[in-house]
Amino acid sequence: MATSHEIRSALEAFLAGRTRLEQLASELQARATTGDELRAELADDVSTGRLPADIAGILIAQACGPAEPAGAAASAPAAEAGEAAAIHSRVDDVVTSSLVNDFKRFRDGSRRADRGRLESRQIDAALSDFHSIRLRQQASRAGDRPGARPPAVPDADGTHLMLGDMLRERFVLDVLIGTGGMGRVYRAVDRRRLEALDPQPYVAVKVLSSDFRRHPDALRALEAEARKVQALAHPNICVVFDFDRDGANAFLVMELLLGSTLDVVLRASPGGRLAADRVVPVVGGLLAGIGYAHARGIVHADLKPGNVFLCDDGDTKVLDFGVATALRGAGFDPAGLEALTPGYASPEMARGEPRDPRDDVFALGCIAYLVLTGRHPYDRRPAEEAEARGMVPVPVDGLDPGGWAVLASALSFRRDDRPADATALAATLLPGLARCEPALSRRWP
Repeated sequence: MATSHEIRSALEAFLAGRTRLEQLASELQARATTGDELRAELADDVSTGRLPADIAGILIAQACGPAEPAGAAASAPAAEAGEAAAIHSRVDDVVTSSLVNDFKRFRDGSRRADRGRLESRQIDAALSDFHSIRLRQQASRAGDRPGARPPAVPDADGTHLMLGDMLRERFVLDVLIGTGGMGRVYRAVDRRRLEALDPQPYVAVKVLSSDFRRHPDALRALEAEARKVQALAHPNICVVFDFDRDGANAFLVMELLLGSTLDVVLRASPGGRLAADRVVPVVGGLLAGIGYAHARGIVHADLKPGNVFLCDDGDTKVLDFGVATALRGAGFDPAGLEALTPGYASPEMARGEPRDPRDDVFALGCIAYLVLTGRHPYDRRPAEEAEARGMVPVPVDGLDPGGWAVLASALSFRRDDRPADATALAATLLPGLARCEPALSRRWP
């Protein structure tokens, strides 16, 4: 006869997705479990909704009924096979629900003073179960489509990571949140944070594209730049926690931000510009973050609306510090990986001259002009082309002569005519923007 502990252990393995329904039934049947024993053990699971009553009934029938003759399953009609598949789908739903509740319990445990640190093996087991059930469900859904195949396993070069995969035995890829020339960005569960009952266990993981793996010099240069950026502790700069590798996959671990990049916000805004009352906070936050970096000898070298993040809480954050600089220093074309944007690059950067804070000032001028007018100052043409055409930006309507003079200097094609760095630009541009906010508000809300 099975003991209560043995029945409970078998049930917990089933609810965690480690044991299939048939395996559980066979195990309980082998232990000569009676229907009354199993019903008593299942009572709490059914009453709390952890296990649906119909699944419990099927389990009791299979575990406590007579043994099935050998070969009987092979002769089952198609209708019974379809019914079994439906049961399996229900069981997977039950297991998934159970795992979600486990994660909620881990999370909620951080709010209880009497809860200690989660042990590593608990997290390992939970993440393993979650990964297993997710892949099994994906394979099952794929198998239901005519001619479909289950999701492919990652290629040898690691380029086809799947949701649920784990990097460095720590970061579980949960949701794909962005793609670009540099690679893919995922929301990921940091199991160390989860283990420590951190109320925010998520991070952003940027997995670099295969182009980087084919250029080891670029990878080394990017790692060196990432180490520098880790020292930039400023509220307007996205935190980079680490640069690491797992097999062929190189990746950056960053803070997870909630909100949208500036280019997305502008596309959804009337006239493609920011509301007047948002201009100073956004431009001010951007200048503060870049100014902090300039004071420490670091140039961004690829400022553009896509690298400016507007958080839901009102903060402005700068993304992707040092990427273009690292690639250029390694002899790699940053434009090929969308790490250099011609419409925001200064003429000197386009010519490959050594980086300078005034290159960032040119890009900052373009961004400020864009948020004020909804237009790029040079119609998004590369600076060298705009200079050759003799293009001159149209003054911003509502900006007083002093404010416009400062912005126009930032947009100069000559380095020597621009403010020395972001801090110098902020000292003169922000007061001009603040003075003109009432006038800008009258022209657009």
